[in-house]
Amino acid sequence: MERHIHDKPTARESLAIHYAKAMGIVMVVIGHYHGSLFDFYRPYTFHMPLFFFIGGLLLDPRTSARKFYTGIARKHVLYAISTYLVIGSLAVLFRNGLGADIQGDPFNGSIHDILLANYESNFEQNTYFLVLWFIVCYAVTSSAWFPIIKATQAWRLSSGVYILAILALGYLGTEIFAGRFQAGRDINDNYLSQFCVASAFYLAGYVIRPFLWRSLSLYGFIAAFFIMYVSSQIGFNHTVVMAWSKYPDGFVMSFIRICCGIYSTFYLAWVLSSERMELFEAAGRESKAIMSYHLIGYLFLDLAFHTLGLYDIRNAAPLDHFSSPVFSPLYIILPTLIPVACAIYYRKAKAGIVRRLAPG
Repeated sequence: MERHIHDKPTARESLAIHYAKAMGIVMVVIGHYHGSLFDFYRPYTFHMPLFFFIGGLLLDPRTSARKFYTGIARKHVLYAISTYLVIGSLAVLFRNGLGADIQGDPFNGSIHDILLANYESNFEQNTYFLVLWFIVCYAVTSSAWFPIIKATQAWRLSSGVYILAILALGYLGTEIFAGRFQAGRDINDNYLSQFCVASAFYLAGYVIRPFLWRSLSLYGFIAAFFIMYVSSQIGFNHTVVMAWSKYPDGFVMSFIRICCGIYSTFYLAWVLSSERMELFEAAGRESKAIMSYHLIGYLFLDLAFHTLGLYDIRNAAPLDHFSSPVFSPLYIILPTLIPVACAIYYRKAKAGIVRRLAPG
């Protein structure tokens, strides 16, 4: 039966989306530490565009505007503020108590000063909350496109218009605004580049939703793998740094490689979704918590090795931590699993409190 663009995902499709998010967030953790899955499937090749793609894939423009923007306020704005306070406070404790170099000052001056400093630094004053730029960009992107898609969803040629918009936005983001930012370092050009690239993949996720699952095949995965390999061998192997608008391979090759990475991730997620793996599914469900807290998790691990006399925590920095062949896997496993466990415990505790307070 033909799928409609607004059909809800099936149970297996929902599971595959959680698995795709889990793979994407593990790539974030790996990318912020040391190493990559393959020489040419580097985490920074496509892992951030993947999350914007998933956002578009899950968008339902039939949702009321009030419900949608209430969700944005709760899930992104309030979440960003509370997480900023928690992570910033922990980072300052490590700096003041142990001399860790946090390379920023999350609470410098008045609220106005803090907001201005974050805006001017791409939201990197709280350096152990480096993904704040993503949360802000995601909130802005989804907020901007929701009313546009809601107003145009019934157009007969809407998908064609969206595809043209994807190409235009992708070119503007990777070539025009990114080039201007790299040349002049105007932070506004960086934000425009982020928004355009995020919008391109957000729209791509929305447009492809009726066709995504039936497009996945082993032959497609092999083709994507082959394109990634060959392109890396002929020199198109630079990482994409969406946060700072770096696309050294240009619009065409950057987008081809990003799309191959996204396709490969979803193919593997679909294959794995034939079996329910609760821990992997939980990692996908709690990907935002992992994204937010994995860097401060590195610092707690540094503290453990500092206590054991194996590392001087004063050498720690947001993207520079203790490393050894024996213990390095802990920096991937624990910062992934601990936020999952904490998030699950928090949700259960919150639900228990609500039940106890409920009348009757």
